[in-house]
Amino acid sequence: MNLQHRLRTLSEQKRAYTLGSVEYINDQWIFFDDENEEASLLEELVDREIDVFTMNAWQRGMFTADGLVKMADYYYKLEHGDCIRVSKTLPYAYSELLNQLPDHLFMEYTKFLNKLSYSLYDCIYCHNLMLYVPTDRHYKGVNFITYDNNETICAVQHHFERGIHTKDRFEFTIANGTRAVFTHT
Repeated sequence: MNLQHRLRTLSEQKRAYTLGSVEYINDQWIFFDDENEEASLLEELVDREIDVFTMNAWQRGMFTADGLVKMADYYYKLEHGDCIRVSKTLPYAYSELLNQLPDHLFMEYTKFLNKLSYSLYDCIYCHNLMLYVPTDRHYKGVNFITYDNNETICAVQHHFERGIHTKDRFEFTIANGTRAVFTHT
């Protein structure tokens, strides 16, 4: 597996995007988030990739300014009411934890999490101990991850061992009392 495969897996996760519409008000482009109904200036997204729903498909481009999105071979002029989506970012400690998992473990963990009705983008907190320990020696520890899928909370304890042996044990506890364990050695 390569980086492209991981990126595709991330982009295909539920809730990987902030979806909304744009309106031109008082000489400014405003983005209205569909999920939380917050409004923000679209100029905050200058030089970021956004997707515009046009021609019955999502088209990726770079938001430049003045309502222009640079697509692969043309500029798209935003119109009042256009639907756009912006890729969400993962918390730094969590992103680093996912990067430290071997490819096969990353895929297995993602599938397991998805079966529990959570997305990788539902992470609201992560304490990643692996950021603080040297990688050149044997160590053990526990990482803590909290997910919220807007229906219920899930707490994950990631018990790990690195060095001579590589072991991973993920203990999931959902707020309704459901528990699950996923291990990998």
